[in-house]
Amino acid sequence: MSGSPSFLANWIDCDFWNLGAFITSTDEKHVTFGKGGRVCVVEKFLKTPTPVFYLKDFYKNSYLAYIPESYMTVSKASVFAWINGLAESQNHISPVFNDDDIYEKDFALLKSSLKSGLEKVVLISRETYQPFEGKDSILRLFKKAFLFGAGLPYGIWNNHYGVIGSTPEILFNLENAQLSTFALAGTARLGQEEELLHSKKDLHEHQLVVKDISEKLSDFVSEIKVHQTEIHPFKSLIHLKTQIEATVTPEIDFTDLVNTLSPTAALGGYPKTESLKFLQGTNYSLKYPIRYFGSALGLMSESVNEFLVSIRNIQWEDQHMFIESGGGIVEESKFEKELEEIHLKRNTIRQYYL
Repeated sequence: MSGSPSFLANWIDCDFWNLGAFITSTDEKHVTFGKGGRVCVVEKFLKTPTPVFYLKDFYKNSYLAYIPESYMTVSKASVFAWINGLAESQNHISPVFNDDDIYEKDFALLKSSLKSGLEKVVLISRETYQPFEGKDSILRLFKKAFLFGAGLPYGIWNNHYGVIGSTPEILFNLENAQLSTFALAGTARLGQEEELLHSKKDLHEHQLVVKDISEKLSDFVSEIKVHQTEIHPFKSLIHLKTQIEATVTPEIDFTDLVNTLSPTAALGGYPKTESLKFLQGTNYSLKYPIRYFGSALGLMSESVNEFLVSIRNIQWEDQHMFIESGGGIVEESKFEKELEEIHLKRNTIRQYYL
């Protein structure tokens, strides 16, 4: 189904704001919307003739599967033509607390563990805000995600949990047996391009992500091509980015592919098994055992197979909103610089969305 801006305006209703999702195609040309329907937890992707949205549990190979009652795909240009006239309420959002003290404890714990089979682990922190005001808050975040000016807008929500953001990172896109993905790791402020390109710590962290993706893809593809590393701008930030392309083998199992790739070393660590085991034992994970940040959010249908990485977002749970941000820790990492990166990413989202 496709539609014009006026059709989209008529299609978006209370069903969408109560239970909905949207995802921008990796080529940035189209946006698919879903509304109504149901959500269930699955361990294998469903075989349905209509699109299903999937949000992966960060730690487990299980998914929130959202099967919309109604869906539509429109051009991104049509979304912008409609969204500019979308009225939004203004609200004062107040920070309640952050978990930087927990981050500091986990950093110290990790630094003493990096020589015991771990090469890299991505630690995160959280800042929590109030109030969350249902439809008004979702509408405001929805509009801001498209007007953010960088990345791929996406979101999914139900009556308990939701996330809306604009990600700079895809997990993969598949078209005619050609799989595209990229490594995105290493962060600095806009204007520090040369410093980032020559940062021993960031280059080390980035190459672990390239290695991780290449190793994970090896069971699913017949050949892999790794391009040169370059600078990727994202608002006031810059990242190191390496494009990776591959040809997938016939009869690929997409559930296995996503389970293998997510989380990548850019959001989890390297090696994957050891880093996830460490993360599940951190103070942060003990406080927040359920996590979706840094996991895969995707759309599966008879014609579409693509997944984004769920970062650079606002999440909410019941009456509170929160921002999670993280950074890769390797042996060369220094606490003050890593916490600065956490704040840099968090502030980029907070200052725009809230």
